[in-house]
Amino acid sequence: MRRPIPLLLLLLLTTLATPRAFGQSEGEEPDLGRLPESFDMALDSLLNARYKEYYSLSKPHRQASKRELESKDQLYRDRLAQMESAIPLTYNPAVREAIDLYVNRRSNLMSLMLSRATYYFPIIEEELDRQGLPLELKYLAIVESALNPTAVSRMGATGFWQFMLRTGKIYGLTINSVVDERMDPRKSTRAMCEYFKDMYALYGDWMLAIAAYNCGPGNINKAIRRSGGKRDFWEIFPYLPRETRSYVPFFIAAFYSMEYYREHDIRPSAIHIPIATDTVHLARRCTTRELAEITSVSLDTIELLNPMYKKGIIPGNQQSQVIVLPAQAAIDFASNKEKYFASHHKSEAKEKDSAPDIDEAQTADSEREVTYRVRRGDSLGSIARRYHVTTAQIKAWNGLRSNTIHPGQKLVIRTGAKASVSTAKSGTASKKSNTRQHGARYYTVKRGDTLSGIASKYRGVTVSQIKRANNLRSNNIRPGQRLVIP
Repeated sequence: MRRPIPLLLLLLLTTLATPRAFGQSEGEEPDLGRLPESFDMALDSLLNARYKEYYSLSKPHRQASKRELESKDQLYRDRLAQMESAIPLTYNPAVREAIDLYVNRRSNLMSLMLSRATYYFPIIEEELDRQGLPLELKYLAIVESALNPTAVSRMGATGFWQFMLRTGKIYGLTINSVVDERMDPRKSTRAMCEYFKDMYALYGDWMLAIAAYNCGPGNINKAIRRSGGKRDFWEIFPYLPRETRSYVPFFIAAFYSMEYYREHDIRPSAIHIPIATDTVHLARRCTTRELAEITSVSLDTIELLNPMYKKGIIPGNQQSQVIVLPAQAAIDFASNKEKYFASHHKSEAKEKDSAPDIDEAQTADSEREVTYRVRRGDSLGSIARRYHVTTAQIKAWNGLRSNTIHPGQKLVIRTGAKASVSTAKSGTASKKSNTRQHGARYYTVKRGDTLSGIASKYRGVTVSQIKRANNLRSNNIRPGQRLVIP
């Protein structure tokens, strides 16, 4: 039974569907048209840099003979016929070319997506099943974003499902300066399901619903009118935008490739995503860096599992936020999070008490020595950044031969002009670090401080200068943090 769609929603959807102008001629043979933007992800910022090593642009492409094409067509057609699907899997030359791109010329891309699918597909399938939609729709995430939750297209479409900002908000996603739920695999999939239910209620055909997801219902309605009222995807094919004509063939090809990758000698590539995870509600504001220190989970892993917090800030002070952690870490954190935060803040307060503000005159002429006790999640790099020294200096002061440290270990940290000068003379600090610290001013952040308030205490100093001097990416500071005042 078709579900009626509110008139306002239909008007909004039609308004949001911006036509794309692609050349086309009526009655032409099916062709791939424009490739999905996800094929460019091997080369641009849509993919994390650490995954680029898995990509090669293409394998040598040899023109197949007529006999080889006929054999391949029969093989692909038979395999598609054996696949269980609620969505028709039509086979034609456009589908054949899309399959060849995935399993031959972009097999390295397929290897990466197979690895990602191990973690992300169960999340998508759970929501599709809950909302009574075909599980095959999960393969659209391959066409849309190459299963990259942080993908951002040239037009600003974001996440697995490439929602534009306005459309994402219409379907209930929170998008602001610190949170973008288009990058949340669970919530964005929920929004995608709602969109598909609306499109299927409108057309009663999964192929048309899939096409509408790509180009919007306005373009589908236009193609139906130009075809004389036909409502079959392949019959209105010549009248669709060129990119949409490739969209359905690539969906079928992605489905095929994920089912038959072994027969094409494709194997999942190595990717480090914890498969066993759980969610925890957090009703307080903190940063992903603080969460990493508290849980002893690496910052990279926390950011990988929680891509929706785009500034590294979890804004749980206004409403509870959901965070994803490796399963065991989630269990430990859920049971002891109040104790963890109390211990963390107590440690920060103790550090603040042991590191009073240093005025300009003291800093210029004296050296101060601090004993720092290593906490869970600390690294030499994070400690060095906290005190505005280098890892080489910390190693020299403490006789360390490697970067390995352990919780409870005590480290001597020297701050001030003499520390910088003496270290430079011993050869363990660069000329650049000596210049930066010699004669510098320092300010220890107190509760309630802001960067603008701190800048106002010093004549001629701006917020931008303080951020640049301390390598700050945002205006977020915390009590006890020590800032260089340029």
